[in-house]
Amino acid sequence: MKMQPPLPLYTSEQIRALEQAVFDGGETAEQLMARAGAALFSVMQTTWPDARRVGVLLGSGQNAGDGLVLARLARAEGFRVTLFGWCRPEQLHGAAHRAWLELKTACSDVVVIHEWGKVVAQDDFDVIVDAGFGIGLSPSRPLNAEATGWIEYVYASRHDGAAVLAADLPSGLIADTGSAGPVVQADVTVCFLAMKIGLVTGRGPAVSGRIVLANLGIPPRKDPPKKQTPDVQLVLGAESFPPKPRDGHKGRFGTVLIVAGNRGMMGAARMAAEAALRIGAGKVIVATHPEHAATLAIGRPELIVHGLDAATLLDELLAQADAIVLGPGLGRDDWAKQMAARVLSTQLPLIIDADGLGFLPPSAAMNSLRIMTPHPGEAARLLGCTVAEIEQDRLAAARALRDRFGMLGVLKGAGSVLFLPDELRVCGRGSPALATAGSGDVLAGMIGGLLALGIVPSEALPRAVCWHALAGELLAEQSGAWGAVASDLFEPIRAVVNGRANGLANDRVTLPPANVSLWR
Repeated sequence: MKMQPPLPLYTSEQIRALEQAVFDGGETAEQLMARAGAALFSVMQTTWPDARRVGVLLGSGQNAGDGLVLARLARAEGFRVTLFGWCRPEQLHGAAHRAWLELKTACSDVVVIHEWGKVVAQDDFDVIVDAGFGIGLSPSRPLNAEATGWIEYVYASRHDGAAVLAADLPSGLIADTGSAGPVVQADVTVCFLAMKIGLVTGRGPAVSGRIVLANLGIPPRKDPPKKQTPDVQLVLGAESFPPKPRDGHKGRFGTVLIVAGNRGMMGAARMAAEAALRIGAGKVIVATHPEHAATLAIGRPELIVHGLDAATLLDELLAQADAIVLGPGLGRDDWAKQMAARVLSTQLPLIIDADGLGFLPPSAAMNSLRIMTPHPGEAARLLGCTVAEIEQDRLAAARALRDRFGMLGVLKGAGSVLFLPDELRVCGRGSPALATAGSGDVLAGMIGGLLALGIVPSEALPRAVCWHALAGELLAEQSGAWGAVASDLFEPIRAVVNGRANGLANDRVTLPPANVSLWR
């Protein structure tokens, strides 16, 4: 599978600075808007070639102008066009107002303007173009009742068969965080100039549909000012392993120690352990509760299992390990506390997952050999807040986890956020097939396997997260997302690691060809 390089993710402030730099270079707002509208129209024609009835949702900002340009181009091609929304077009300002005047001049006798405040029949459109907010919405500028009503109308229209094309971002989605209340559900989003953070994390992956990045003919700047330089990258995959060396042996591929599986939670330890094997570790040892030590390896005899009564018995196993996974199904009792204390005193590469996170000290200096893997509920407990607050700004939560606990990690979820010492990355791949118990245990084992192979943590973490996401996509493509269980991931993981998932297309983000200006 050919992988795309990491893609910068921008905040709304950085986008505005980028726009200003474009204007300072001689481009006008009207020129940029004309290209944005042309990009929208081109994507609409390509995606829905049989569409003839178009509705355009207009907000009160410049995003409305992009929709008005599309309306003029569509009407010139014989489309039936209806404008509606919470702002009369004559009340727009700047380039958006001039786009309205141009539309009215070109199509004054044929353009249909919806009578404001009345609902159009919900089966009246083939495509609705959402030109409501773009990057204009923020937590300090919440939706009003009228805008909310129109967003709900678009949602209902889509339910009744209309396709939805969003201009820059679906209305209701916060560009900087991916949080949202009422929000337009888009089938395709045409993102202008550069990728926005909110499209790929939080609610973004669920409501943005397929994302088409339109650079509007503006090449990336060399050495941009700091305020225009993102510290967040979008990753869309990781290269598979090269062929396995013919002279390889198990000792060359490392040993993972899984410290996990208290009473009644054997499955978590087993899944983490098998995931470490499937990603290529030479040997996997499981240190688990004595109650099920005799049964944990049934069906997977390659695992070496030790039932430990006391943490002191860990020392011999720690001496054999190249990497450790602590936490899946560990529990919180005295046995778990002893095991965690012993493991946390080591200096080996260490993944801390699930129950293991509960034994972390409240703060620590940076240790780049340690990786934490919380889901939003665990992150909320660690940071002393609610899950809703975590999801309100996932990137801020990731930075807080890194700063407080002094380690690398991943805040799991839709658009998993990876925190490395000097940057954040968002994984742009994945599938709801991963939304099942044990999926996180599998990811922890995968990271442990890569660390045991000698891959440094800052490379092992994004590689494992992307492979895990791709395995979920492959599983869903093969048999669907509903009913998938975590142990179904092992064969897709093996396929991804070995480069056998080449037919798995990236249908999430479409990028412009390198060095090509698309919309001039």
